[in-house]
Amino acid sequence: MAFLDAANPDETFVQHEELFDEFGPGTVPGADAPVELPPAPELSAPHPAEVRLAELEKELREVRDWSTRIAADFENYKKRIERERQDQMRFSNEKLLREFLPIFDNMMRALDASVRNGEAPSLTAGIELVLSEMTKTLRRAGVEPITAVGKVFDPAIHEALQQVETDAVEPGYVVQEIQPGYSLSGRVLRPTLVTVAVAPEVTTPGVLLTDLD
Repeated sequence: MAFLDAANPDETFVQHEELFDEFGPGTVPGADAPVELPPAPELSAPHPAEVRLAELEKELREVRDWSTRIAADFENYKKRIERERQDQMRFSNEKLLREFLPIFDNMMRALDASVRNGEAPSLTAGIELVLSEMTKTLRRAGVEPITAVGKVFDPAIHEALQQVETDAVEPGYVVQEIQPGYSLSGRVLRPTLVTVAVAPEVTTPGVLLTDLD
């Protein structure tokens, strides 16, 4: 060290000791203030690697959201296709069954006429047998009769042909079935033609005027 090269090393050492005691560590002889290290430089912008990492994380979130939406849409598509396939199977014969109903109606009328006219028992039994087979065929196809009499009139499944004034049934209820209606797997195949009850019209009784004179 430099102070070892001095003429009197002991005197130099003493001077340094005095400076240390007066100014403390980190001082330089002849300086007015302690030496301070400069502050670390601050980066004006994020590091490129951090920017790229943030971009990749954003892209990953977007891809995950997109794949989730695609999966949900595909699942809904499969369900819709399955519903359409089932509906097609249930209602594929709708037109044919609707055209078949008038034939069924005529068979019902034939049976009523046969019973009323006292036709031969064998003829009546034959008509009943045919009707029974036709009813089984309709039910296997998903056709069911629509109840009407005693029910509240519902324009979705009933069609009112006429109204009747009556006190026996509450207004708005079906009192007569003119033509039976049928549904196919819950869908109306043909509405029931009905007669609907209405409240009797209230009339003011006539007033009898008498001569009081």
